[in-house]
Amino acid sequence: MKDNIFNLAAAVCSVMVMMTVIPSCSKDVPIGDPLDIDTGYSLPQEGASEEDNARIMDIYERWGSYLLYRIDADDVFWQQISGNASTGGRVNKYTEGDPSYVGDMLDYLDKVWWRYFPDDFMKTGGAPYRIYIVEEYYVERDFGGGDIQKYPADFYIGDNFIVLGGMSTVASLDEATLKSKKIALITALWTEYVSSGVLTTPTEFYTVSDYTTKPEMTYNPSTYSYEYTPEQLDALRNRGFIPNYSQYGYSVYNEIYMKYSETNDTWSYGDPRTNDFNYYIAQILNASEAEAAEFLKYGTVATKWNIILDYYKDNYGIDLRAIATD
Repeated sequence: MKDNIFNLAAAVCSVMVMMTVIPSCSKDVPIGDPLDIDTGYSLPQEGASEEDNARIMDIYERWGSYLLYRIDADDVFWQQISGNASTGGRVNKYTEGDPSYVGDMLDYLDKVWWRYFPDDFMKTGGAPYRIYIVEEYYVERDFGGGDIQKYPADFYIGDNFIVLGGMSTVASLDEATLKSKKIALITALWTEYVSSGVLTTPTEFYTVSDYTTKPEMTYNPSTYSYEYTPEQLDALRNRGFIPNYSQYGYSVYNEIYMKYSETNDTWSYGDPRTNDFNYYIAQILNASEAEAAEFLKYGTVATKWNIILDYYKDNYGIDLRAIATD
């Protein structure tokens, strides 16, 4: 079978050479002008007001992104999430929205996303190729025996597309809810931007702190756990380490280093450098001014904090703290 595959590949290569599609199969060469690719959609779509469709056309012209409210389900979720009835098989689903709410959704996305990122960034990967706006996005889980559960979510980020729900409700969100949804969306997008290479990270950040020497912790017999004394926590901050953000408040388990016993300790799970950077991003995007001030009174923390802020301002025109405090 393997020989047949190799023989077929050789035959195809030979035919392509004879047809002069490419002069050789041994190296990459130009093959002519790029072809127009059918996106499967045309703009403007029908149903929204002329004003809202004009805004959608402006998005396309500025960023090259298709913002769509009339959607083909097979196009969005062409592959279901793995699983089966016995394990709670999961399938992505959505409910299409009423086009009369398109303007509300455009206003919402500008408030929680677009206005914080410059056009140059958005048109070079900051805006996904397709932005789907819907009434509701949810995951449906089938546990078998007719037990089907529905789990709504605000958004779903896929391979160069995003699905965002809430078309009929976003206009009525209060300021606190609007801010929490903004932070959740941008945090998820930031992770995607970094993992896909749309954003790079400042290498200087990783040169400031020592990721080898273990911090000191003290066993507390009353709680049967290791904790940082005030002096040890100061030492940790002076080394430039801050905890991961939690909406539930401080926990020792959010620190980059944790000791569970004399023989069990860890520099968080995964690469401590990556986690350290992610903890800073989480705090920069979430911490109040008072919370940030508590961290920034430590010189090494302030150095790393400002490395991040300056890097994204200078290289991408993104003000991360404006996202948190606006």
